[in-house]
Amino acid sequence: MEKERLIPCDSDVLMELIDRKNEKVFTNCLQLGFANICISSISFSELICGSLNAEHQLMLIKELDKFILCDLNPTIDKIHHDLIVRYALSHGLKVQDALISATCLFFQMPLYTLNSKDFRFIEGLELV
Repeated sequence: MEKERLIPCDSDVLMELIDRKNEKVFTNCLQLGFANICISSISFSELICGSLNAEHQLMLIKELDKFILCDLNPTIDKIHHDLIVRYALSHGLKVQDALISATCLFFQMPLYTLNSKDFRFIEGLELV
């Protein structure tokens, strides 16, 4: 049997899963396999920065700690720079989306996002 690969979730997916208890997103994650889901350090930061209060932040940290965290490294940073130069002006690529994309490209992982318009133009990035 082929080993399942890790699939990072964009912050929009995580918000739907954790905060909004979205059944469709939960079902999709179940099909992907919760053990296969990971998050980039950028998605972690986006969610924590969006905390409503200290209690909400603690809950988010507890939930996010259940996932594998993909940290940044110098190669990811280089890929990020290349993506910014290539797509920021032409497609409006945002810094955080470039970092998430660079992480996926570096680890050769598909990205599960609900906002494909933010990523679909990135060459080589597979979207779920």
